[in-house]
Amino acid sequence: MNLQLLRHGIGTRATGRAAGFLLAASMVGAGWGAGAQVATRTHLSVASDVHGNTFTAKVGDVAGNPATSGTVSFETAKGSLGSAFVENGAATLTVDQLPQGIRTVTAAYSGSKGYAASAAGVSAGADAASSTLPDFGLTASPTSLTLTPGQFGNITTTVTPENGFNDMVTLSCSGVPAGATCVFSPTTLTPLTAAAVSSTLQIQTQGPSGTSATLTNAPFTASPAAYAIVLPGILALAGLGALRKRSGIATLRVLGLLALLTASGLGLGACSQRYDYLNHPPSGNPGIAPGTYTITVSGYAAVNGTSVVGHSLPITVTVK
Repeated sequence: MNLQLLRHGIGTRATGRAAGFLLAASMVGAGWGAGAQVATRTHLSVASDVHGNTFTAKVGDVAGNPATSGTVSFETAKGSLGSAFVENGAATLTVDQLPQGIRTVTAAYSGSKGYAASAAGVSAGADAASSTLPDFGLTASPTSLTLTPGQFGNITTTVTPENGFNDMVTLSCSGVPAGATCVFSPTTLTPLTAAAVSSTLQIQTQGPSGTSATLTNAPFTASPAAYAIVLPGILALAGLGALRKRSGIATLRVLGLLALLTASGLGLGACSQRYDYLNHPPSGNPGIAPGTYTITVSGYAAVNGTSVVGHSLPITVTVK
């Protein structure tokens, strides 16, 4: 672990969370074979502007070569801010506002098959907690899921009131991929007692579905070729009825035959549609495609009926 956390007096709760991540990652790394892993160093920096706080974690080996796999989780004493994949040795996360009272953020690198875990912390600055306006913090646990098509996963989303905030927060998610759904239970949260309140977010993925039954298990049906027999017969009888002038009874018999053939044609038409459906059923649904998706969880509230505040955080979903 990077000892820089202890030398600078970083909060013990955030350090403990990072240590927990490192312990879990090292246990996983033992299964891969510790001898095959390269020691890493993590460096965390933060940049603040009008868009919020952008945390950048750089991960590399002791020689300075960038890590090429793994994830970084950005942790605080009040929960995770989110996670990001390491690409070309860096993982970046932007949050519009930190939870109240948070001055330290820890980047915990999970490690991978080729790289050992490491961590680093950074001070987020006092400005993030200096506001006295009613507001709320939004956190989630966990911030990543790994699912197979047809599975679902649950995430606990927590709203923490700040500076006397007691308005209703409406939760939503965006960026949901095709073949997946995102449902909050409940959808709104109201921290009436100045205590944090939570909602369960369930992300459901769709598995592949099969096709309809085939003709082998279906009753007898007729093909559209039956019209080639029925329709000429109707036209022939109609012509005979027009050419031969018979009594009224004979005319009624011809009309009766016409009605019978017409009804048969309609019945064959219905059978033909069923025949087409059973022999050409709708194609199956392939379900959600494998890949890595980022779903954005957001919370919005109207503070005192005059202004709208909102916060968001990313959730990483990996479908195998």
